[in-house]
Amino acid sequence: MKFLYEDLLSGEPIFAEGIGHFRSPLVKELGPTGIGFSTYNIFIAILSLDKEEFLKNLPQNHAALFEKNEQLTMFDMMATLKPEFRNLLSRALDFFIVENLTWDETESCFLTSQDSKIIGKINRDNFDEVRDMALQMNFFSLGEDTKPKFANAKAKKYWEMEQKHKKKAEKKSGGNKWLRIGNMISKLCASGSGYTFHNIYDLTIYQLHDQFFQLSHLRSCAVGENAFATHGGDKFDFQNWLKPVPDLF
Repeated sequence: MKFLYEDLLSGEPIFAEGIGHFRSPLVKELGPTGIGFSTYNIFIAILSLDKEEFLKNLPQNHAALFEKNEQLTMFDMMATLKPEFRNLLSRALDFFIVENLTWDETESCFLTSQDSKIIGKINRDNFDEVRDMALQMNFFSLGEDTKPKFANAKAKKYWEMEQKHKKKAEKKSGGNKWLRIGNMISKLCASGSGYTFHNIYDLTIYQLHDQFFQLSHLRSCAVGENAFATHGGDKFDFQNWLKPVPDLF
């Protein structure tokens, strides 16, 4: 389920049938008196993990077990292998879901409840959708990253080479260090856009990312407009500044 841009911008929890309400935390919830930015980053990393990354961090005997059984899902690996994995996953999901979260040993799933009433469940069948929705609330996405089906071994090899190249390019360019939340806060407050250290912490994480990328886009448009006004040219998209933030990616 993909949430509407307008709903994500609203800052309100969004309901998903059979699961519960997903929330985007306020920036101030990640500060020293909240969970802390380090813990937040761990939660995001946990929800973003793919099978390959997860297996790299498992003891050899466990990794071999899951590599042999392709029917096992990420939920099976993270929620049923070890209690400590499940506890960490539970904390991450609980932070982004409004309802109370408990583990049901009988059904091997998480139950969401409000005032002792069961609202929904999170299990091996909907886990990828659940974590994608939680990530959407934070301006991330699980993406299409699960490996595509390949026509042959050669196609698979080329795809894997492309992924390695992308990772190397990201490392070389410094990755996303400029997109750290602290830098976004600082840049928005210094931009004269109306945000200050007194009000910016009341934004949700989604709103913070949206405003940062919106400002970056508008600044880029202004540079293009000035260049066109000064030097002219054959083509210029006068409506470029109207593009919604999600369309920039």
